[in-house]
Amino acid sequence: MTEYFPSTEPLVPTAPTVAPTTPHRWPWICAMVAALLFGVGIGILAWSDPFGERIASIEQREQAATAQEQSTTQRVQSVEQREKGLADRTRIENAALDTRKVQLDKLSGELAQREQALLPKEREAARSTIKGDGIFLVGKDINPGTYRNSGTNGCYWQRSSGTSGDFDEILANGNENGPAVVTIQASDVAFTAKRCGVWTPVN
Repeated sequence: MTEYFPSTEPLVPTAPTVAPTTPHRWPWICAMVAALLFGVGIGILAWSDPFGERIASIEQREQAATAQEQSTTQRVQSVEQREKGLADRTRIENAALDTRKVQLDKLSGELAQREQALLPKEREAARSTIKGDGIFLVGKDINPGTYRNSGTNGCYWQRSSGTSGDFDEILANGNENGPAVVTIQASDVAFTAKRCGVWTPVN
């Protein structure tokens, strides 16, 4: 039987044995997931951004086209209104011109009738006035009657029974300085006046 003798060396406390710990991996996983999501988000944004710009550009162009179309429509409406107004004014003016033309035609016809009616009176008035120098035929150029001149000096007048120039045809004559009065008979053929001015009928 073996004998047991207690050791004389002092006892040293021994540290408790601890199982080795496994490092926590979930923070790294979260970080990787976040980075992945961030990258995916950036990729999505980078991929979708050109479409967004194109859409915005198209919308701006559509708005500009709409504004231009509205402006063009307004201009067209304005032109149409002006054309309509011009057409209305033209129609009114044409109607007024037509009415005026009818009135002028009527007035022209009335004036022509009045002129025709005046011609005999004007011819009669012309035959009742002896103007200037010359030999005037009684009944054709002048009317018979009593006339007074405007009173000139050196006036010579002559009543004649013919136009041959023979002295036998002289019915009466005179040289006047100042007003003179002569009666021309219906049987006279001609009346001669020189430097006598204007002869007018004596009423």
